[in-house]
Amino acid sequence: MTPAPLAAGSPADQLAIVVGELGRLIGHLEDAAVVARGLSDATGWQATAATAFHERATRWAGDVSGLGCLAQTARADADLAWGRALMTEPLTGLPFLGAGR
Repeated sequence: MTPAPLAAGSPADQLAIVVGELGRLIGHLEDAAVVARGLSDATGWQATAATAFHERATRWAGDVSGLGCLAQTARADADLAWGRALMTEPLTGLPFLGAGR
């Protein structure tokens, strides 16, 4: 997956891209965790190798889920930074109150 190029816009514009890309990453990590849990659940328990694979797949599913939580925290932080950046940007394109009177 190639990240979207950063626009030469304001910090708020760039943070909006970061928030969106982190959202996409979270979706992919959630999908990977489902696949990992499916691998673990689909493994027969009869052979020693199957038991070892099941244990590794279960750990991998937990690791991927943990990455998803980390990405959600990063997205929340980026979203907060985006809101702060919006508050510091000048309001361009908005008419002043009473303009044209």
